Amino acid sequence: MRTRIPFVFLSCLFACGGGAAKPADSAADHQATPEEAEAATHPCGEADKTQVHDLGSTGQTSALVPCAAGGKHDYSGLVKIETVENGVHITIDARDDEVDMLGPDVKSRDAVIVFPKAGDKKTAIEVPLVKTPTGYHGDKIVFWDDLDKINGDGTKLDIAIYDHDKSSGQDSEELHVSVSISTGKSCEKAQDENPDTVAFNNGGGTGPAKKELTKDQIGAPLNHSNAAVACGLADSSHAHICALIKGGRALGVSVSVDPKNNKVAACMDRKARGLSYPADDRPNTLTFDY
Repeated sequence: MRTRIPFVFLSCLFACGGGAAKPADSAADHQATPEEAEAATHPCGEADKTQVHDLGSTGQTSALVPCAAGGKHDYSGLVKIETVENGVHITIDARDDEVDMLGPDVKSRDAVIVFPKAGDKKTAIEVPLVKTPTGYHGDKIVFWDDLDKINGDGTKLDIAIYDHDKSSGQDSEELHVSVSISTGKSCEKAQDENPDTVAFNNGGGTGPAKKELTKDQIGAPLNHSNAAVACGLADSSHAHICALIKGGRALGVSVSVDPKNNKVAACMDRKARGLSYPADDRPNTLTFDY
């Protein structure tokens, strides 16, 4: 038997709030209180300092943006960088007293541009911005293969921030944050810093000479780690690992993958650095080809 719904109930369904809800106000439309604005204000960062982000780290690297000429209440910002599955995740939270996101290019609007060096060219990646009550928030991933180099000096990210304050009579101000991202010291650099030396026994010792470990023994942890398979190296690709081992740990690692695949290379690099090796006071260079 069909159930009949009383007319009074249907009337109340639409008249008492059962219809389409009124759209909530956007967070950016909220007028920040003086306390909220003050809480969103960041200290001023150093203009010429290059921050360092470890690609093997599971944490975030934070970098303060140099403040605008008008001071931290005019513009101040915090940039966070984190290694994620697809590359390097960049977020920025800015305290900006005047946000202008209109305009066809960065010369006419507030914008954040990331310049990762790629070969001999500088590519430009714009970070999309969302207006907040106290400024704006930006969020962007720089993909693995947009990075030029991942070990040693790594890839330097130049994060350029364009701030427009028409009320102050200033068309635009360009602020910069530099971050070097890398897996760590290269194998070649570690070799230069740790030359191999041969010690000769002058016969003065009373005990038996210490037996030196072979490279196969020292390299066994890396050889057994199955890094290529664990990191997803394709059957059609080739990888080369160079690791300088001393005192039971890797002091420097370099990984190259052909065709280029920074994600796989960074994974294999992280595995090589994270292993414990048989302790030996002499430096040993290990190389593996996959």
